[in-house]
Amino acid sequence: MVLAVLAAAGSLLFLFRPRSGNFLTARIVLDHELVAEIELTALTGPVTLEVPGAPYPITVEAEPGRIRIAHSGCPNQDCVHIGWVSRSGGQIVCLPNRLVISVSGSDAPEVDGITG
Repeated sequence: MVLAVLAAAGSLLFLFRPRSGNFLTARIVLDHELVAEIELTALTGPVTLEVPGAPYPITVEAEPGRIRIAHSGCPNQDCVHIGWVSRSGGQIVCLPNRLVISVSGSDAPEVDGITG
């Protein structure tokens, strides 16, 4: 059952890869295993993914160019409060679920800030 859900989600989420220009890819990793890879810039509409096997229920939403954790059953909801991530180098981490979403792209990550 879980494999069928993953296969269906993978076929829906792993869309064609843009050949040129800027692109963003989100990798969803649960407990050190890749759950899904989503080409964010190739999406034409919103996509929702229920992550199977997580200790707490967790829902990931992706739209063209951005991704977020929309709902999590984890205690503090820190991962939900991060909101949308849309830049290369961005990450969303849910420690209770052992889930990491990493966004990478064709451009170098932007600098958030400099301290000195």
